[in-house]
Amino acid sequence: MKILFVITQGEWGGAQKYVFDLATGNARDHEVIVAIGESRRETELEKELKRWTLEHGTLNRGQGVSNMEHGAGSIGIVKLNNLKRNISPFQDILAIFELSRLYKKLKPDIVHLNSTKAGIIGSIAKFFHVPGSMVCGSSSTVYTAHGWVFNEPLKPCTKWLYRTLEKFTARNKDKIIVLSNFDAEVGQKAGIPAGKLVKIPLGINPPPVVEKQKAREKLCGINNYKLLINNFVIVTIANLYPTKGLTILIEAVKKIKDMINIDNLKFVIIGEGAERNKLEALVQNYNLANTIFLPGAVVNAAEYLPAFDLFVLPSLKEGLPYTIMEAMAAGVPIIATNVGGVSSLIDETTGKSIDPGDSEQLASTILWALKNPGETKKRAARAHEKIKEYPLAKMLTETSAIYRKLRNS
Repeated sequence: MKILFVITQGEWGGAQKYVFDLATGNARDHEVIVAIGESRRETELEKELKRWTLEHGTLNRGQGVSNMEHGAGSIGIVKLNNLKRNISPFQDILAIFELSRLYKKLKPDIVHLNSTKAGIIGSIAKFFHVPGSMVCGSSSTVYTAHGWVFNEPLKPCTKWLYRTLEKFTARNKDKIIVLSNFDAEVGQKAGIPAGKLVKIPLGINPPPVVEKQKAREKLCGINNYKLLINNFVIVTIANLYPTKGLTILIEAVKKIKDMINIDNLKFVIIGEGAERNKLEALVQNYNLANTIFLPGAVVNAAEYLPAFDLFVLPSLKEGLPYTIMEAMAAGVPIIATNVGGVSSLIDETTGKSIDPGDSEQLASTILWALKNPGETKKRAARAHEKIKEYPLAKMLTETSAIYRKLRNS
């Protein structure tokens, strides 16, 4: 088969890792092309795909497409000029026609859309591929909802717009993959036909097990993390976006500081994004510069998870977060907000689950973890066993089965 993956942006995150895993998992047996929006610079996803291709196949260039006619064993890369994350009517119309032309040029068997914007734009583009037809040649369209965008803290009119667009464009998608029962239920309530929805949870290959002290030494050597020495260190791995609830985390740290001495308590927020200036200003305003550190993105951050004492994810909206799965695999105790599919991973047996947007509850839960290290380690051990139920091979097999079924129908 020829499989075209489309994603709104290449800045590394859960959706990008998902596309990378599916693209590389299918490239040995099928012709795989990945189209990436917001292409003003070389993104992390593009770099990782090129690295994989150089190691496992060949990479050719031409007409703005790397290795378009490569066949199985390599991955082609298309950079989309008009597909952007933010709403822009003029740019969005250009993106529709840009994708329509790409469909016509590539004639893929499967188009797999990822992220809300790509899902909406990419499915509307099918209208324009064959005049007077709603089908994209013989292509079948799959869409993965990495958490429904209308669950984000948006203005009511924006929520309504996204919900309406998701419902309208669902008719032009053959299958919609959701990552949890929660997202399946939310999709049905939004008017998406249950017959189009299929649950395929994420899967991971657990990172190599690294002893805590060795992980700390390795991380110190790369990033000069002297703060790891003789301190209790809490980590969050997340892009610096509003939906990740990082302002809530900073407010919780301020509340903790008002209650106890936190000289030996450090917080590391690994990631990059548009909220950096806002978060840094908040850290300064709360006089937490010696407590909260924002080092930026760290390559292969999951490898260093054993270096930390506690993992916290304060998100306001999620699908099924890779970062929590990686923390479970690393055996790190976890506190996470009960959003999206998080409850399928973290409960009162495998960690601590809290309400989103509640800095006071987050603060009290972190204090609980500090006072109960034995219990947090027991829960982390159970989480370590539970994550074995989510292997990468299972996700790849179930997704490929969807492709084959659509191709043969």
